[in-house]
Amino acid sequence: MLLADVDGFVGRDVEPWVEVAGLRVEIGAIPLTGFAGGRILVTVTTAAIVVSPSDAGFRWQFWRSPGDQPGWARPVLLLVAALAGVSYAWGMAGQEPQIYYAAAARSMAMNWHNFLFAAFDPDAVISVDKLPGALWVQAVSVHVFGPHVWALVLPQVVEGVLTVLLLFRVVHRTAGPVAGVVAVVVLACTPVVVSLDRGNIPDTLLILLLLLAVDRTFTAIESGRTRNLWLAGLFVGLAFQVKMVQAWVAIPLLALAYLIVATSSVRRRLADVAVFGVVALVVSLSWMTIVSLIPANRRPYVDGGGDSLFEQVFRYNALSRADSGFGVGAGSFEVGGQQNYRSQLVLGPENRLDHVFTGGGGRSGGWLVPLALIALIALVVLARHRTRNLRVVAALIIWGGWLLIHLAVFLVVGTVNPYYLAALAPPVAALIGWGAVEFAKAESVWIRRCGVLAVVATVLYGGWLLAPASPVVRWTTVAVALVLCVVAVVVRRYSIAALLIAALAAPAVAAASLIVDGYGALDMPFEPDASRRVTHDAVASALDSGPKLMTLAHNMFPSAHYPIVTYTGILAAPFIFTTGAPVPAFGGFTGSAQALTTADLARLTAQGQIGFALVTPSDDARVRWIQQYCKALPPDKNDSVRAYLCGPVRQTKPPVTHR
Repeated sequence: MLLADVDGFVGRDVEPWVEVAGLRVEIGAIPLTGFAGGRILVTVTTAAIVVSPSDAGFRWQFWRSPGDQPGWARPVLLLVAALAGVSYAWGMAGQEPQIYYAAAARSMAMNWHNFLFAAFDPDAVISVDKLPGALWVQAVSVHVFGPHVWALVLPQVVEGVLTVLLLFRVVHRTAGPVAGVVAVVVLACTPVVVSLDRGNIPDTLLILLLLLAVDRTFTAIESGRTRNLWLAGLFVGLAFQVKMVQAWVAIPLLALAYLIVATSSVRRRLADVAVFGVVALVVSLSWMTIVSLIPANRRPYVDGGGDSLFEQVFRYNALSRADSGFGVGAGSFEVGGQQNYRSQLVLGPENRLDHVFTGGGGRSGGWLVPLALIALIALVVLARHRTRNLRVVAALIIWGGWLLIHLAVFLVVGTVNPYYLAALAPPVAALIGWGAVEFAKAESVWIRRCGVLAVVATVLYGGWLLAPASPVVRWTTVAVALVLCVVAVVVRRYSIAALLIAALAAPAVAAASLIVDGYGALDMPFEPDASRRVTHDAVASALDSGPKLMTLAHNMFPSAHYPIVTYTGILAAPFIFTTGAPVPAFGGFTGSAQALTTADLARLTAQGQIGFALVTPSDDARVRWIQQYCKALPPDKNDSVRAYLCGPVRQTKPPVTHR
């Protein structure tokens, strides 16, 4: 017999516990309806008591699964999250970052003005050509820890681990803990996720915020508390600050799921969705509107939009991307005598299947997309033959819509950066995890055969994508995976585990290769040497030479405010990130921005405020002015970047000779 204190548990069942002689005693679920406080007498059998030292409660609670999960769920989840974090953080101090974003993060970390206006350069002459949501987080890290590469990558590592934990939560609440664990394992083994979270690209934060919006939408549907739907709108708006229009893909999916599945009246649901949309829209447009109302002479020139943030977001970063001819102008140039860097990093319109299913896109994020599509079809068929379940309907709308809409966009647009495909990873992981649980429950021989065939096809597809890998890696991976498929057929007890390992074998090997090779967000598994020369060698060389050239410029032009000016942001970025010096990119990222005009360059040059000018071949009037009025320095035969001496060189007195 035990006396237990009861307080605050009116109207619901709980699993109470009491302290007995310094021990925590869990009693099991008992109804406490009607008890607003006081004490109750509970009879407990010995077998019903679980005892643990109370002074170790916090430590054990961290590792122990909640009551609605099996005991192994949380330890396995934490292990997967830890391994994912290690894979993201491994060698991050030696990474070559996306240098344009790295420079912006350092400039924004210097003062509040630069931080607020997303200045690309320390003098805030021009802004970055994207909204700064993710860069704000990186700038805070750089401000706290200093301008180190690992300080740029650290936020993405943390965001990636949080994404693993959050994905488990979202999948678990609709498909159970087993589906949640499978989903996070799939996510952690997806190469494009590993590469993305090892760099300083904004998409990591985008995915985390969209998952938060999904989680709040499920909570609103289940609890009936509409403030959770408003929070989902807040997270969509914050995701817009990170990746602009792409974040709005979630709005129709979340709204449709709520309208169809929520149990409140139709009028109430319509009102809730309207508020959700308003919140998402207001938060999305808030920063743009505020900055646009500030006079142009008190903020940086807005890159990518002719000094208009709305042009930058909705034309340059949205409508223009659908054009197969979209390019970055002078932002692309030859590096080391090789093809221009953009052709090595971007999947173009020549073969749109390369965007997702073949080539670099397939090796980055396409491995498990066909299997996820098969799982989606199977889940829809199963849902039609079962009693209507609100969670199932909502999950199919959100996960299926997220996957299909992004697939359609990536296959239609003219150009795709491989790291874009990380947006496919959450729905792919969720659908495979959910499908694996349903497959395990199936008793039909036909369903089991179809499942095995789907995994075998996935293994063969993975083997085909592994073609750039060494023959030993490729054929060993395929052979082991096929053996596991045979084991799944022969030994039914372990069939699910064997099939999952078989399906994940190729992408896991590709993800491991990224870590071994020291690759980051701009890389694809087993990429050719030409791509590595752009993503690593050229960036490493620029970061190494930046401080040396800046020291030379300061020595030659001690009175120049701008020891170096550049035509494009890519040329200025290494100097800004490594030295923090004011190096304006007068043409912005593509060279088309008018941050500094020809008249500005002429005036600054006449005042001795410009030392060197770095440009690439162009018909731009400002480049022609530099070529005409500044002295050309001997070119590097392996580089299309040309250097010009615009300022007066400091005259030094000859040494005095004593006789």
